[in-house]
Amino acid sequence: MPNSSFQSSIPEPKTQWLNVILLWVAGISAAMQFAKFSVSFDGLLEHYQMGPTSTGAALSAVGIAGLIFGVSAGMIASRFGYLKVLVGALLLGGSLSLIQSTLPTFNVLFVTRMLEGFSQLGVVVAAPTLIAKLSASNHKSLTMGIWGTFFGVAFALCGWAGKNILDQYGLQTLFLSHGLFITTIGVVLFFKLRKNPVLDLVPVTEMQDGFLRQMAKIYQNPRALLPSCVFLFYTCTLVSVLTYVPGLIGDSTLQKLMMVVLPLISTGGTFLAGAIAQYLMRPQRVALMAYCGVASSVLLLSLISGSPELFCLVVGAMVLFLGMVPGSALAMIPTLARNPSEQAQGYGLLAQFGNLGATVGPPTFATAIAAYGLSGLVVLILCICCFGVLFSLWAGRIKTVS
Repeated sequence: MPNSSFQSSIPEPKTQWLNVILLWVAGISAAMQFAKFSVSFDGLLEHYQMGPTSTGAALSAVGIAGLIFGVSAGMIASRFGYLKVLVGALLLGGSLSLIQSTLPTFNVLFVTRMLEGFSQLGVVVAAPTLIAKLSASNHKSLTMGIWGTFFGVAFALCGWAGKNILDQYGLQTLFLSHGLFITTIGVVLFFKLRKNPVLDLVPVTEMQDGFLRQMAKIYQNPRALLPSCVFLFYTCTLVSVLTYVPGLIGDSTLQKLMMVVLPLISTGGTFLAGAIAQYLMRPQRVALMAYCGVASSVLLLSLISGSPELFCLVVGAMVLFLGMVPGSALAMIPTLARNPSEQAQGYGLLAQFGNLGATVGPPTFATAIAAYGLSGLVVLILCICCFGVLFSLWAGRIKTVS
């Protein structure tokens, strides 16, 4: 009795908002590893003369590490400590950006991009875990919602500030600026969090089964697999659309504007999908609606390419629908999962499939657009939407957990 009254008198830890925001900034700096190559794609083409497919492969090479180690990354981070993994990943990313600022040979550049994948994966695994630890229970949904915007915000910032740096000072300064930014946030987080009492206890997970056996079980479970398949075709498309579609706009002013606006529209679509899935319909139906909206928009896009303003409007609608896909896929996992273990499997597989899409998408889109222009883009997105619709319907056939 005395113990229980004593425990009830202990105040719940407050949300450490400054540290949460700093961790969010770390996520932005990691997502800029994709965004900096997206905004500088034309400059890289001109400097290295390697063609759109090879340069597109360099853009997507960041996803290779997550593709291979996505499911097991959380286990690795919990063994070494989330803060150590986060700071190490940020400092690695900073070092690689500084190497890229020297504009080395293309082969060296490609290797640095693959190594950046380990940096990006470390941040994506460790930062949200630390955010959850530093958040009060009544703020966790809010802080994780803030975290979820990091990718779109990174592309918007690179489309604005990064594009200005690129136009005025060139590729070297762009990569140098990113290197200084990601290194600085790594150093700041180290000194801010190294003695934080909330982070003193770091869980250690044990290997309960062989890695390959664990992977086989996850892939055989449709409740974990299908949300990831829905998510796959989104990641395959989004980075490519944000990279290549602005170049199809005939007005240079509108091109710059869309580099900033499109990532924000995508982020808005993700929040919208979450709200619809919460209050109006099952997330599987939201995903189905989103892919149908993307397909309708891209069909309309092929008909109005002569008007830059109307083209931008339809692209905005397409990206809004596209942004709804991750919101619905993330909502599917707790809806379909029967227990916490299954839910964790779903999120791990989502990370792996997301990196698969980000790796395969850019070189595929670059090749299609280089060969067939806008028609290549339209046909490729329509094919992707067909698969997205198929897996959304398949996921809808699974009975949800009451």
